[in-house]
Amino acid sequence: MRVEAPAATSRRLELADVFRAHGDRLEGLASQQKRAVRSITSCRTAALGGHVQTCDTCGHEEVRYNSCRDRHCPKCGGLAKARWVEGRQRDVLPVEYHHVVFTIPEELHPLFLANSRLAYDLLFSATAQTLLEVAANPKNLGARIGFTAVLHTWTQKLLYHPHIHVVVPGGGVSPTGDRWVSAKPGFFLPVKVLSIVFRGKLLSALEEACRSGRIGSPAGTQIAQILSAAAKKSWVVYSKPPVAGAKQVIEYLSRYTHRIAISNERLVSMDGDQVTFRWKDRAHGNRPRAMVLDAVQFLKRFLLHVLPSRLVRIRHYGFLANAVRRREVPRCRALLEAPQHGERLQESLKETWQDLLLRLTGRDVLRCPTCHRGRMHTTEEIPTQTLRWRVPGRGLAS
Repeated sequence: MRVEAPAATSRRLELADVFRAHGDRLEGLASQQKRAVRSITSCRTAALGGHVQTCDTCGHEEVRYNSCRDRHCPKCGGLAKARWVEGRQRDVLPVEYHHVVFTIPEELHPLFLANSRLAYDLLFSATAQTLLEVAANPKNLGARIGFTAVLHTWTQKLLYHPHIHVVVPGGGVSPTGDRWVSAKPGFFLPVKVLSIVFRGKLLSALEEACRSGRIGSPAGTQIAQILSAAAKKSWVVYSKPPVAGAKQVIEYLSRYTHRIAISNERLVSMDGDQVTFRWKDRAHGNRPRAMVLDAVQFLKRFLLHVLPSRLVRIRHYGFLANAVRRREVPRCRALLEAPQHGERLQESLKETWQDLLLRLTGRDVLRCPTCHRGRMHTTEEIPTQTLRWRVPGRGLAS
């Protein structure tokens, strides 16, 4: 008998359920938002097609539908995250790692929303320039550093709050390139200095973009007024407790790289026009709380965090930049007198996703769930099908 493979969250409320029930009430969505809605509502359904898998021992059959692979989908990204983290293992150095967060004042939020693609690029650039410049100063570290930066745009309540998470090794290469300069234990760079330099660089970049006509004013406001108000505020750059150990660094980094605004696990219920979800109260020791929102308001908050298409939200700088990483990381390991990674890691990057999942999680998706002895093999492809739910801007989905 052929059965549909059960989804891990089949008994829980999913974001896709909320979009299917209330998505037709949304208006004025941007093209990338419409695309995200279509992907999320179609993920692991007949709309995307799939395949039939059959056990080679007992003949058990299952239907498995395809994933949308959209980076905003709560049901996708796990494999991409595992592959990305696996690839980063070769870059981890045997030093203390630091987590620095760069935030902007809320006065800039309307400007960022109206010019998101350029604004996010300028935010990355100002963050990277600040860290590289302050670290190179002999009064601070006096070294050339490397780091990974990740863009987040949300709070626990799904409010708009663009900020950059940076994970950086505690040290860098000396100006002469012949030694490793270690940061003080538990301390990387002075956050007050970082805040001042970051504010100057980002405001200067936004002002220049305004003069050149690359960004426009949000409705009813003037860019000069926005920048003036933001300049008067104290900007916040803060550092979290350092992390030591290769395994701990990788696990820590993975919490931020492929995270989305809200996961299905945080959804509690949908009662008519209201959605309840969990959030952590940072101001009170991460105490778990529940929030109830109108379904349309909830969906609008989520869609604030859909990024422009092809925007890169994970970027590497300094000696971890993509263009130089394969050369520079071994050099750093040599300066630290640390062993170089062997070929095993290179071979692991060639694994199938099923083998990777088995090695990292112990979950064997090809093992027959009925007889537990046989292996599941694809025996039939299922074409895409038409489903009947409404998607904003498209009418009935196809």
